[in-house]
Amino acid sequence: MTQHIDTYSEPNDGLLERLERALIAGRLDRRGFMRAAAATGFGLTGLGVLADELDAVRANQKERGANLKASYDYVVVGTGTAACALVGRLATRKDASILMIEAGDWDTAPSVQDPSVWFTNLGTERDWGDVAIASPSTNNRAIPEHMARVVGGGSSINATIWARPFKDDLDHWASVSGDKDWNYESGLAIFRRVENWQGKADERYRGKGGPVWCQPAHNPHPLAPAMLQACKSLGYTVFEDQNGKREEGNVGFALMNQIIREGRRQNMARSYLYPVLSRPNVTVIVNTHVDRLVLSGTKVTGVQINRGGTQSVVGANTEVILCSGGINTPKLLMLSGIGDDAQLRQHGIKTVVNATEVGKNFQDHLLHGGCIFEPKEHIPHRNSAANAAGFLKSKASLASPDVNIVQIELPYASDVVAKQYTPPNTSWALCAGLVAPKSRGEIKLRSADPKDRPVVDARFLSHPDDVKALAYGIEVSREIANSAAMKDFVKREVAPGKKLQGKEMEDFVRNGATTYFHQSGTCRMGKDSKAVVDSKLRVNGVQGLRIADSSIMPRIAGVATMATCVLIGERMADILTAKA
Repeated sequence: MTQHIDTYSEPNDGLLERLERALIAGRLDRRGFMRAAAATGFGLTGLGVLADELDAVRANQKERGANLKASYDYVVVGTGTAACALVGRLATRKDASILMIEAGDWDTAPSVQDPSVWFTNLGTERDWGDVAIASPSTNNRAIPEHMARVVGGGSSINATIWARPFKDDLDHWASVSGDKDWNYESGLAIFRRVENWQGKADERYRGKGGPVWCQPAHNPHPLAPAMLQACKSLGYTVFEDQNGKREEGNVGFALMNQIIREGRRQNMARSYLYPVLSRPNVTVIVNTHVDRLVLSGTKVTGVQINRGGTQSVVGANTEVILCSGGINTPKLLMLSGIGDDAQLRQHGIKTVVNATEVGKNFQDHLLHGGCIFEPKEHIPHRNSAANAAGFLKSKASLASPDVNIVQIELPYASDVVAKQYTPPNTSWALCAGLVAPKSRGEIKLRSADPKDRPVVDARFLSHPDDVKALAYGIEVSREIANSAAMKDFVKREVAPGKKLQGKEMEDFVRNGATTYFHQSGTCRMGKDSKAVVDSKLRVNGVQGLRIADSSIMPRIAGVATMATCVLIGERMADILTAKA
């Protein structure tokens, strides 16, 4: 497989390094850095830049971790996308000491830094290795549910896509939570302040100078613009920007926005966390497992941690904030006695709070693998191997799109589809995605042992409308790829190879189902009595505990969830800094 990484050689590289050293050490704030860097017209040199400086920061954190204090004002469990955004902001409160706890290691692996090989992290020590149990609705296939176990979380191992939620998603959250601060206009204001957008300026939709570097796919292979031309020729809208107008319920295609900065991943650890690690009030410990919450009655007072087989307790003077994701957050709650009493009793866990919806409402986006095409000549993949995509409505009556079409410069196929069609290694795919699933699953404990992974009962495609939506997306994918505008890139259609109908199409949908790894919804936010968290992300029935990650989504956002998780982390920071 050929890899493509853009490299640049700039005369100001030494100045850039000095500026970034000053930023990381806290001698220069982000605004000052952006002004100085912009004035010099700098460029990065690719992987390895600032490695020595970043290693020094991590060494400093290692020393702090070796001398943990008995308690911190805030204990943040997880260092994922939302956690990085939260702590990057919260650290500006000099009166607040913060401990972040990560089960995995630092984000230093070359496969993290190089976005073109992001998929090689899946199934490694940077992945929890969860698998959704087999079910009839996926033709009895067990489907991997990869979830990051590394500093930066999903932003360190994902496909780098910066896609912001639809207006209807956020307005729905505001409605069910009873809090207008979750609505689209409030979210848009946050995105404007956090972005460092490198595309065409847009005062309403885009921000400049914020911590999150995002850009249109850089120098994509001609396959990507050819796809957009095909979409236009078929009457589909093509946007100049993947975000922006699309968010307000519109359908259409565009080049993706990516967090790739001149050839390397700009994850949320790099964007938010590293700039504050030199501050005396931030401590990050890695390779540390949180086994349980420590409670006094219904008040959370700290966490029980396991470091290399040694257990200890770290106290939280103010609050514990769970940022462990859609699978690990409900698991930790249930292990601590916060969950459905009937399930907890099965495992001999004493119920502290009978929160019946903990672990329920599980949602994930499905990515079909796939509609596959053999090219006339090999197509080397660029950036993260996915550079063009679009959103469509399977029904005109929908408020926002439910189908995502993603071009992948690899022969992306499920286990069954790959075996059935044996696509050549040089093939590329146009994959239908389901981004507004109606199916709901559940996370359940396997046992009371923290070392045991939970049961992921996803129930994918258990709702018939989900099958119909994916079938629609498959037909649109075939229509686009087989159009005249794509003829230079298609020698033959490998899979499915023909129009499918009835049971044949249904089997192709169920056999091809994989996921985007966007686990969400298992600790949903709401104003009703059964909601796990309220609009301020406080866990109902418990004191001193909040959740800020994808698990709080009442309904999964209809896009890749990284940007939405940044929004959640920023909202948590707004709440906590306003409280101070």
